[in-house]
Amino acid sequence: MNEKNIQRDKMNSIPMRVQIPTSVNVKELVQGLSLSPTRSENLKNKIYYFLSRIVATNDNFKLNEKNDGYRNISSVIMRKVMGRIDYYLIIELLTNPKDPIIESNDSWQKSQSEITKGYCKGYRITQKYNTGEVEYKTLPGKSQARIIKHVPEVMEVKLISDKYQFLLNQFQLHILSFDSGVFDYIRAFGNELLSKVEDQNEYQTKMVLNLIGRWLYFVERIEKNDLWYKISPDNHRLNSSITNLKRTLRPFILCNGKPLSMVDVTASQPYFLSSIMASRFLLDAGDGFNLRSIYPEVYELLVSKGFINNIDTTFTGNTFTNSHIENYISTNIFNINNYTSSPALSNSFLNSGSSNTSSSIFPSFMWGQFFEKWELESMIRYQQSPFDSDFYKSLIKTTQTISGHVEDYYPEQRQKLKDTMMFILFDNNRKHRNNNENIRMFQMVFPGVDKWISNIHHLIGKRRFAYLLQRTESYLVLDVVCREFHEKFPVQPIFTIHDAVYTYEEYLPDLQSLLQERFYEITGVRVGFKTTFGKSNPEPKPEDINLEWAKIRLITTEKNFEKVFPGVFIYNIERGVKFLKTA
Repeated sequence: MNEKNIQRDKMNSIPMRVQIPTSVNVKELVQGLSLSPTRSENLKNKIYYFLSRIVATNDNFKLNEKNDGYRNISSVIMRKVMGRIDYYLIIELLTNPKDPIIESNDSWQKSQSEITKGYCKGYRITQKYNTGEVEYKTLPGKSQARIIKHVPEVMEVKLISDKYQFLLNQFQLHILSFDSGVFDYIRAFGNELLSKVEDQNEYQTKMVLNLIGRWLYFVERIEKNDLWYKISPDNHRLNSSITNLKRTLRPFILCNGKPLSMVDVTASQPYFLSSIMASRFLLDAGDGFNLRSIYPEVYELLVSKGFINNIDTTFTGNTFTNSHIENYISTNIFNINNYTSSPALSNSFLNSGSSNTSSSIFPSFMWGQFFEKWELESMIRYQQSPFDSDFYKSLIKTTQTISGHVEDYYPEQRQKLKDTMMFILFDNNRKHRNNNENIRMFQMVFPGVDKWISNIHHLIGKRRFAYLLQRTESYLVLDVVCREFHEKFPVQPIFTIHDAVYTYEEYLPDLQSLLQERFYEITGVRVGFKTTFGKSNPEPKPEDINLEWAKIRLITTEKNFEKVFPGVFIYNIERGVKFLKTA
């Protein structure tokens, strides 16, 4: 019996609970069909499962925000789980034009998941039933077995969860709560936002109350120990009740009655990018820090495209022609990690001005792309960036030096550049890349890296590229640093928010040392970090209030409100009203 069959048998023995909207009376829907008791019960459980796939909650609404709240559902998989007849019966029941419970965008899209293949149509709960309030239903063994058998994600979640069980266990081993000042903070924040509402605008008011109700929901779930936590099978990140919590509320968290402190990787996405461009990451095939281990689907894709195995080329000067490149790469390809680990060699190279240095030390072919010498030199400079101090400030200063326009440094510039980093990494619109001031700044200093990013968009797609960076983060933070910390201090808490790790203040130095040492050992690049101590302040900062108000200010009409309604819940609004009216 293979590993997946063993895991499937184990999972069949664990009750499966699903969330459904309390606004939908499934029992009444089924009763109207006059079916036999057995048939009615089976259909009811299938409706529970379908609704659980698309229900919007405070915990998951952001997942489908870019898709207008629609969750893409594979009809192929759902027909296997429910049976063809019942699947179409359920769709008919839930889309009844007299009182539709769900609606579709009628748009078939190719699945973006590495796990779920084929085409999907988007569904969401209609505004009337989109209250945000949910209840749990336990599915019977027969229904559960069909889901486990036909929904690949369920098995993948189980397998990746087993790998990081030591982190998931933290939510059971420790009691999370909040400093009571959190409620003073939320009330002050809400009242400040309400004072900004223009002419008592009902839509702005609903947005404010929805926000406050959502924050209260997160706090109260943690206070009641009603926690959720899950490892994503796509990007391998740990998402939980803590990751959903607003940044400004996290300082109020207590663990076993004590505040938690945090160490956070700075410029994390630029840093992780620096580690995956190296030839070693691409070509190593054993367990550990390499593409094959971290993202086997992309590794196999590159193999199938001929960029790793069976490439028939020869290296001549600064170009490649047909004959065994794989053998050449395995022995001669430039390894940026090894190169940058020797500052003396690096500085000697950069200052030498030799036209032959680049061709003798590294080839012009990386990740299936040809690079000029000056482009490769910029990639070296990128890996030598001061990630351990201030990457963004350094980039601004270097741009000024290159352009000859040296000006005073303003922190606002740094923040704008930092906010643009996701566009630098993932915007594949060439017009945008050539016209955005901050992207052009990056291109000026690191043209080879910009070319590498554009090439990777074409080679594997920007979604897989994002997953690759996130999986790299998860490997280094979760699998290496957190695992070793837990082995050294097994009874001390350790919680994560992607590239940030929480524990007690007295253990922060040990955590910092692990982070610095292991990251450098593995990537060859120094990492930067900042620490935040668990000190709560019930007085909101004006800049935090203004940041939230900027998201609400333009929601002044029904038309604008309809664009955001999938994330606005009656449940939140009512909770917000009740809380803010209480003195």
